Amino acid sequence: MLQYILVGFCGLMSLMAMTGFLVLKEGTKGIKAKPYKTKSGIIHTAEKSRENHIV
Repeated sequence: MLQYILVGFCGLMSLMAMTGFLVLKEGTKGIKAKPYKTKSGIIHTAEKSRENHIV
């Protein structure tokens, strides 16, 4: 009986995860969905933190 509950719970969680991937907006860290304008009038889509390169 417990195994059916565990399988059902895992199935429900996997369906919720797939639904979340399809419904929720995904994105890249530091990239804005809408462009924004700075004080100087330049339009950007990336945050300031994206300018710090690791390499």
